[in-house]
Amino acid sequence: MKMFTFDPAEHRAAYAEQGYVHIREGITPEFHAYLLSYVEKELNAHLLDDYAIAGKKEQALFDFPDAEESQAELFDAISSMCGLVRERMVLSERHIQAYEPNANPEPHAHKDRYPSQVSVGLSITIPSESRLVLYPSDQREINPFNKAADYNRYLQPEDKPENTLPAAREVELADTDRDVVIFPGSTTWHLRRRAARSVNVYFKMNDFGCDPLGEDLTTAGVRAATVAALSSPGVDALVPVVSRRLDSVARVATRNDWQEVLLAKVYGEEPVGVTELQYAVLRDLGAEVPLAEVAEKLAGPDRSAAEVRAAILRLAEIGAVDLLQA
Repeated sequence: MKMFTFDPAEHRAAYAEQGYVHIREGITPEFHAYLLSYVEKELNAHLLDDYAIAGKKEQALFDFPDAEESQAELFDAISSMCGLVRERMVLSERHIQAYEPNANPEPHAHKDRYPSQVSVGLSITIPSESRLVLYPSDQREINPFNKAADYNRYLQPEDKPENTLPAAREVELADTDRDVVIFPGSTTWHLRRRAARSVNVYFKMNDFGCDPLGEDLTTAGVRAATVAALSSPGVDALVPVVSRRLDSVARVATRNDWQEVLLAKVYGEEPVGVTELQYAVLRDLGAEVPLAEVAEKLAGPDRSAAEVRAAILRLAEIGAVDLLQA
């Protein structure tokens, strides 16, 4: 079942110049029928309580009809249109959003979580009065957090969208059923105006290997392979990279004479302590060469190759590092 009706190449220039594209009837009738049926029959079984916003919207995990084929079509289209590296792409979110009848008609804008390098909105059921509002020209700093709400809490009062966006250029899109809207979600302020009873699905993706929610079809397999590799004699031939699901590393000052400790957090899991060496090694990953070469490369006067190797394996054990085939 094909998802899209459009040729991505025809919209490449518009995406680069405008910072977004709005494609009328970009969803095939067959896929739109599947979306309608999914909302009617499956939505309640897949609700994500952690992401619901009372008085605003419910969110549910979306399952593709042909999982591998659909994700491949999505990646092919977005890599071509938006310039992402196809072989590095991961799907960081696939959520249906169903807005409640009493949803605030004039909500504050937000930016999507950090892994939303590109956000792809598919309009399922959109009331005639509803509008998607984008701010593609102003305040384009990236949201560095894995929650939209964390970014708003981080901002100083004068930098919050309700105080900065009234002077910004607003683009209001009158999307309708079967439309597709594509924009850089983690850097673009946006909102849905008069959203009551609107239903859409958002696919969010990136080409830097970040999937904190674990919603890409391959992420669970990557973690399972990493765990298995830790006891394998061939581990030194694998490539260590920052884990898809790593959320953050925090330096916390405790009340014990303000002693500082480091805590690594895999999204949705409890933080785990890491050493200064482990943190330094984690930040230095990126060459994408086998573990044995990384250990030699990152060794220095204050750390041996064996110590670097042990640090990487510990990071892999706690989920902060993935081990990939070369």
